Amino acid sequence: MNRNELLQYIQQEYVCDVDYPWERYPDYIVIRRRDNQKWFAGIFDIKGHQVGRDTNESMDIVNLKCEPDLIPNLIHENGIYPAYHMNKQHWISVDIESYEDIEKLKMLVDMSYQLVGHK
Repeated sequence: MNRNELLQYIQQEYVCDVDYPWERYPDYIVIRRRDNQKWFAGIFDIKGHQVGRDTNESMDIVNLKCEPDLIPNLIHENGIYPAYHMNKQHWISVDIESYEDIEKLKMLVDMSYQLVGHK
């Protein structure tokens, strides 16, 4: 999957708004629930070292809110990292192109959408 395919999937599956909030970072995308305007996904083009990889190669990641109890196990999977620029106890970053379990990625997007919903 690539960033455009992920964005298209999210827009088809969820009632959401897509925002490009930072002029300085035109490729950074924030996706919000329409009902409460809370973020449930952020798509960013970052350098690998920003999520703890030993590289400066560019990568597309999606930040997703996650059940805190799941994060310690998830970040041991190839392609899932402690969140870039978000609370690492509640968010994860997934390398969109290298993460191979597309169905699990979709499940993580769904979890994020549900977690930021109205309580």
